[in-house]
Amino acid sequence: PMEFIVLPDHPAAAAVLALSPHRAGDKMVRHPSGRPWIIGSWRDEELTSASAGPNAVVLLGRTRIGEPELARKLAAMRSVTDVDSFSRSSHGCFHLLASIDGQVRAQGSLTTVCQVFYGSVGGVAVAADRPQSVAALTEAGIDEEVVALRLLSPAAPHPLSQACLWRGVTSVPLGHYLLMPANSGARPVRWWTPPEPSVPLAQGADTLRRALEAAVGTRTAHSATVSADLSGGMDSTSLCFLAAPRAARLVTYHHVPLDPSNDDGVWAARCAADLPDARHVKEHSDAAPAWYAGCLTTDEDVEGPFPLIRTRAKLDHLARTMAALGSTAHLQGIGGDELFHGRATGAHALARAHPLRAMRQVRVVRSMNRWTTPATIGYLLSGGTYAHWLRSSADLLAPRPRKRATAPGWESRPAMPVWATPRAVDTVRTLIRAAADEEPDPLAPLPVQHDMLSVARLCGEMTRRASRFTARHGLSYEAPYLDDRVVEAAMSVRLEDRIAAGRYKPVLATAMRDVLPAYAQGRATKGDYSGELYGGLRRHRADLLELCEESVLVEMGLVDRAALRGLLLGLHPDTSPFMAFDSTLACELWLRSPYRDDRSGTTASLSPHREEI
Repeated sequence: PMEFIVLPDHPAAAAVLALSPHRAGDKMVRHPSGRPWIIGSWRDEELTSASAGPNAVVLLGRTRIGEPELARKLAAMRSVTDVDSFSRSSHGCFHLLASIDGQVRAQGSLTTVCQVFYGSVGGVAVAADRPQSVAALTEAGIDEEVVALRLLSPAAPHPLSQACLWRGVTSVPLGHYLLMPANSGARPVRWWTPPEPSVPLAQGADTLRRALEAAVGTRTAHSATVSADLSGGMDSTSLCFLAAPRAARLVTYHHVPLDPSNDDGVWAARCAADLPDARHVKEHSDAAPAWYAGCLTTDEDVEGPFPLIRTRAKLDHLARTMAALGSTAHLQGIGGDELFHGRATGAHALARAHPLRAMRQVRVVRSMNRWTTPATIGYLLSGGTYAHWLRSSADLLAPRPRKRATAPGWESRPAMPVWATPRAVDTVRTLIRAAADEEPDPLAPLPVQHDMLSVARLCGEMTRRASRFTARHGLSYEAPYLDDRVVEAAMSVRLEDRIAAGRYKPVLATAMRDVLPAYAQGRATKGDYSGELYGGLRRHRADLLELCEESVLVEMGLVDRAALRGLLLGLHPDTSPFMAFDSTLACELWLRSPYRDDRSGTTASLSPHREEI
């Protein structure tokens, strides 16, 4: 898997690198000055570079930009700020690293599929694509308060969602790049702001389609064989139909659901028949690991708790299966729900700006949420700053926050699980209140836009970690919906066009009107996979209970052992408690990696020999 660190054009950079030469990697790119700049491991096709005089640009990741084009772009750059125009127009998903006249710009992607972390070693800034790489140089330990934050479900709120588990290591905020001057400390600089939701549906859908075509084309350009999920839902199906004419060879994968009432298989079979040139792999549950399989196994990637912990063994099986069929990139539809599902906050924003135009959307939202008329009116009249919402989240911090239409939620209300100790709850409440006291800016001025970015960022973390996991088998885990241009296009569409009575995901459906068969655009059902969760829990309950007996979280005083056992041994009419359990399980396994295995911040020892590029 790709791994690298970034150093400033500083005289002491070589000394910093010498602190841990065996961990840095086997390849090196130097600054135009000759000093070490980027050190790590990557495949040759993952790097695109250009240099001219005192300036150089390196792209690490998925892009169709060739070196001649990059060289032309570089010729127009006189400062790191000049990189903005290139960054705002490029397709793909990659780290952008620029060394311009002695200053370094290190930038990831908006949704953090590509992320940048940084810290300071002896007064010299160091950046990397993994926080543990920085922590290894700084010899940083784990921040136990942030561990408590990771127990929150569905996630910690912004800006705490970006808090690193390693002390002294910071993640670059969404929409920012890291500026690393030659002789001073590093700091994040904003380069991107969310677009106004002002583009009519027809125009916005065309822009979205072109962005998705480019995103998928970026993945198919360098892979002889590409694979893709074909669940039967609109998100993954759209990617399959976009990939089919662009991939030299396409393999689709469908997991047959356990629940016979789940009609995903019917839709997937119908779509597969309209993709006759692709190879279609259909697996029943007995052919793949159950959910929670391998739950006692720790992982070598110690960035943080693994967000797809319940399906980790299934993900490994998928990577092995697709790689054996020749695939080097697997497309999946993560991000589609987050960008295109209608939100009540969209109707709220529209009603406040254009009350008459919002009536149709308000009726749809009221019906979807089964709100009474007084509750609906109260919701539409309510408001408040993001800091106010954060404070109320701290006040309502409980396993089951009240679900009623009181005010527009900037994000899903975070909750601590019932097995969290009073100490853990108090710690998290204090952290949220402290964050609110700083009066942080939201990710976007409108709650609906903030929420889109918040959940897209969470999907980005899932994709980043999953791709690192599948890359061990030579397969990258790709999320075209999370590319910068796709996110921008989705956020630009007018609020009144995002919700339509009797139409599912109208923005995506309109964008795919000339790509998907008509029947696939009109699906109104969504598959349920609770059978997989219950089945995996039954099969692996003994292993999960064993984790309770020697729990690091219990030893830290963050989890109540009896309450956690009660969850695993209890009867549950729905699967909602297990979202919180997955966060706890992921934290537990992550803590066992650095604590019980006595690991340092890094994941592996790499050869000290370096190939210079």
